[in-house]
Amino acid sequence: MTRTLEVAVSAFLLAAAALLFAATFSDRFDVPTFGGDVGPAFAPRAYLIAWMCLSATSLVQAVRRTAPADEEANLRKLLLVAAIACGTGYAMTVIGFVFATVPGFFLFCWAFGYRKPFILALLSVASPLLIWALFTYVFELLLPRSPWFHMI
Repeated sequence: MTRTLEVAVSAFLLAAAALLFAATFSDRFDVPTFGGDVGPAFAPRAYLIAWMCLSATSLVQAVRRTAPADEEANLRKLLLVAAIACGTGYAMTVIGFVFATVPGFFLFCWAFGYRKPFILALLSVASPLLIWALFTYVFELLLPRSPWFHMI
């Protein structure tokens, strides 16, 4: 059951990424760049290439893996992680990227069984800040802002 589910989900994710990547070459993405070096399709294509690589790797691993017959999918953990992802995604629209992903990252790590308090707290704060800095200063793509940033 688990191996079949992993193969199916990985194959679906790979196909979805490939279709979305192909869609970035349509006329809708052919717009002026406002003087920038790259067009508006650059970031989606970069993310979709990473998505395709990760899903292809996951698919290959799922196909090659031999699972014991009595192993079953942990549906509760899957639903918990989906709820955390949805809650974090919604919170980003309300309180901004950094304030939403700090507890979101903490809960993801906790759900996957990581329980070292100091490292968990450090990663939960440092990772969202590093991702925010990477997107803001390197990629120059603004992430959802907090409504309180103008007061800071």
